[in-house]
Amino acid sequence: MRIELTGRCPLRRRELRVEPVDRGRLVLDARELTFACPLELTAIVTLARSAGDRKTVLITPRDGGVMSYLERMNVLSLLPEGAVIDGELPFGDRKNLSDRLLEVVHLAGQDEADDVVLRLGRMIRTHFSPELRGLVFQAVGELIDNAISHGTGPLGAFAAAQFYTGRTSGRQGLEFAVCDTGVGVLTHLSRNVRHRDLDTAEAALLRALEKGATGTEEERGNGLADLWRVTRHGGVTRLVLRSGDAVASVVANRDERRCSGLTVETRVCGTWAWLRVTSPH
Repeated sequence: MRIELTGRCPLRRRELRVEPVDRGRLVLDARELTFACPLELTAIVTLARSAGDRKTVLITPRDGGVMSYLERMNVLSLLPEGAVIDGELPFGDRKNLSDRLLEVVHLAGQDEADDVVLRLGRMIRTHFSPELRGLVFQAVGELIDNAISHGTGPLGAFAAAQFYTGRTSGRQGLEFAVCDTGVGVLTHLSRNVRHRDLDTAEAALLRALEKGATGTEEERGNGLADLWRVTRHGGVTRLVLRSGDAVASVVANRDERRCSGLTVETRVCGTWAWLRVTSPH
């Protein structure tokens, strides 16, 4: 299988560009990648680590800045043993940017998750107002908890984050992504008798966005619903979920919330989540 990673943030698109090739290989072709967000970083590692017996080949970006970013964010070091990197490797000094970056990290269990929560907590306190800190932290924590408690498979999950200053885009905000290799949203929610009516991954993703939706009997699932309160302070929030053969997207701006779901051709194992919270000016 060959997956093309072209342009800006290709894995946020509804359809992935996938071509069949030698069944014994997974080729991640990033030659034309011009911008990678935390979702690309975590998904590349997740795809490579979940390729099983297939040999993974990463064709590096032609853009030296993008290639350096992949190296800086631990993508190369987290590829599975035996993976082939086709292209030049950058070498550079790694500055401490912990106030803005969370390099891709492997969430193999609760200890790693707790460490990530602490690091993200410091980042959120640095860049968000007191009114927003708790809400943003709760939403990010919900995504992490879902990944390690319900979604994680034998390979665990992978997470990354970056705070964008807005110097080039004019949009200051935090992006966070976590990709797990678990059973997926449909299977998880179907474990709860209240969700036995679900029969597609698309319906499951839309249900997961509702307050209180969970695959357990516990009172859970409120973090994502509470996130929309962030927008009452003037920010914009966007969440994209991908699981199985479906994608769901929510955009919230003040009191307006737009939610959509779609069944797509290309399936993914587990669940991918990407969140962006744009700070009010």
